[in-house]
Amino acid sequence: MTVEDERVGGRPSPPPVRKTIAIFALVVLGAASAIWLLREGASSSDEDQAHLSVALTDFDGGRFTLESYRGRPMVVNFWASWCPSCAAEMPAFEQVHQRLRGSVDFVGVNQSDRRSSAEELARSTGVTYRLAEDPEGQLFNAFGGRGMPTTVFIDAGGGIAEVVVGQLSEEQLTSLIQEHLEVSS
Repeated sequence: MTVEDERVGGRPSPPPVRKTIAIFALVVLGAASAIWLLREGASSSDEDQAHLSVALTDFDGGRFTLESYRGRPMVVNFWASWCPSCAAEMPAFEQVHQRLRGSVDFVGVNQSDRRSSAEELARSTGVTYRLAEDPEGQLFNAFGGRGMPTTVFIDAGGGIAEVVVGQLSEEQLTSLIQEHLEVSS
C-alpha cells in the first residue's frame, strides 16, 4: 500500500481511533442536548403555570387570574387603544368569540393605556368578551411580549400552545384556534 492509498481527498485519512472518539463525542453531545431539551420543556411548562397566576382586574372591577379558566382552551389578546393593528383586529376577535362561545374563552388584556381610551375602543369595536387591564405590563412581559398586538393560545391544561405577534384576521384566528387548541368552528 502506498502513501497515496492512505489519503482521502488529498489528506491523510484519520486513524480509526480518532473516528471512534469523534463518533462517541457526537453521541454524548446528542444525549446531553436531548436531556437539556427535556428539562427546558419542563421548566417552560412551569413558566406557563406561573403566567396563569398573575392577578388581573377586569373592566368591571373584578379580580381574576387566567388560572380560573383552566379546563377550557383560551385566547388571550394583548392590545392598546394607541395600536392601529389592535383596533383593526378586534372586530374579527369578537366574531370568532361569538361563533365559538362555549368552546373557547377569550380575554382581552389592555396594555399601558388610559382606561377611558381603552373603554372607548372596546365600545366602538363591539367587543363583548372579558377585558382586563395590565397597566404595568406584568402579564405581557411574563408571556415574553415583544410587540402589539400579541395573541396567546392556551390549551385546556393551561399550557401555552402558541404566541403570535401581529394583527390577525378572522380566518387566521380561526385557523390558529383549530390548529393549536383543536377546536373547530
